Amino acid sequence: MKSFGLVFVYSFKERLRSKAFTYMTLIMILILSAIILLPKWLGDAEQLVQGEIAVLDKTGAITTESGFKESVSQSYDWRLIEEADLAGEQKKLQDKDGLLGIVLIEDVDNKPMLTLTVNKADDAPYIQDLNNYVQYQYTLSEIQKLDLNAGQQEKLNSPIQVKLNELEAGSKSLSTTYWPVYLVTFMLYLLIYMFGANVAVSVSTEKGSRVKEILITKVNPVQLLFGKVFGVGMAGILQFAIIMGAGYLIMSLAGSGHVLELFGMKVDFSILDGKTIALLTLFFILGYFFYAALFAAAGSMVNRSEEVNQVTMPISIVMMAGFMVALFSMSDPEATFTVVSSYIPFLTPFVMFVRVGISDPSMMEIMIPTAILFVSTLVAGWVSAKIYQVGVLMYGQKLNPKLVYKAMKSL
Repeated sequence: MKSFGLVFVYSFKERLRSKAFTYMTLIMILILSAIILLPKWLGDAEQLVQGEIAVLDKTGAITTESGFKESVSQSYDWRLIEEADLAGEQKKLQDKDGLLGIVLIEDVDNKPMLTLTVNKADDAPYIQDLNNYVQYQYTLSEIQKLDLNAGQQEKLNSPIQVKLNELEAGSKSLSTTYWPVYLVTFMLYLLIYMFGANVAVSVSTEKGSRVKEILITKVNPVQLLFGKVFGVGMAGILQFAIIMGAGYLIMSLAGSGHVLELFGMKVDFSILDGKTIALLTLFFILGYFFYAALFAAAGSMVNRSEEVNQVTMPISIVMMAGFMVALFSMSDPEATFTVVSSYIPFLTPFVMFVRVGISDPSMMEIMIPTAILFVSTLVAGWVSAKIYQVGVLMYGQKLNPKLVYKAMKSL
């Protein structure tokens, strides 16, 4: 156990001291800062007044200017003008003297007509909201001319009431869970892949420096392998905690709470309750150790770190397949294909989190795939330790399944 501790501490400190750890942490924090703060800054910029819009209403439907700010756009100063001022306003618009548009509202054949004059069509992103607002105000004005009593006017103006009958009340809604689960699943895949690949690179680098020839004679290969895996994994968990902690702090300082706005969509992470987060942590740990053991074995089969990508390609493809199956399963997390996929250890970390995040599987449906993944992780660790013990001592020749099998039998 002492040997395991020494390898663990060495691998952990080595990872922390690496430039890749520092640079990746800073880059991820900067990316999170941009994702969280840019929409807020852009939204604040949209609130700045860009110029004036002159409004000439010949129908009498518009009585105040404040409604334009509230219902159309706050990015402009809306100003009601008289018909006598129209020529002067047109000249200001042509000269680009602070005026960005002229709105003319009039009756044509007993129907409202809205004419918007701007220098370029790009200057009128508010046109649809403007049309809706003017139509609404015109309708109110015409209703008042009918001399209806208050009850009749209220009946015509009252919005349609929508009543939602939810047959599966209390269950998770796909519309609210899709994006948070999608983003977390992607993060789960990225972290397992990144940390597992780090193990493969670390093993191949040390093998190239012939350090393993000394270590393998002093330390049990199982302890050596898992000391490396645990050390790099703990450094990865620390890195993940730093990044997520920084992201949470930035969201708190920005006043975003649990809601993050991405490309105009609000992503509410509050749906990730304690049970979901606990299972996410469990799937990450098991998924990491399962794949890290495979990556370590693959890293021991090459003589140079430049060859790592080639030998780890099959593992990367399987991981990518697991991620893609998880994304495909999001549309129907209770489909037979999804349920069966969750029992396959290579896919379990990703597919099971999708099932837990979007649907409500029973405790047995969670425990059985998790138990299979746990046992598979132990088996993968044992097999990888055997391959690792053979691979780290072989130089100048490429391992193949037949050679590995013979070498393992001789151990």
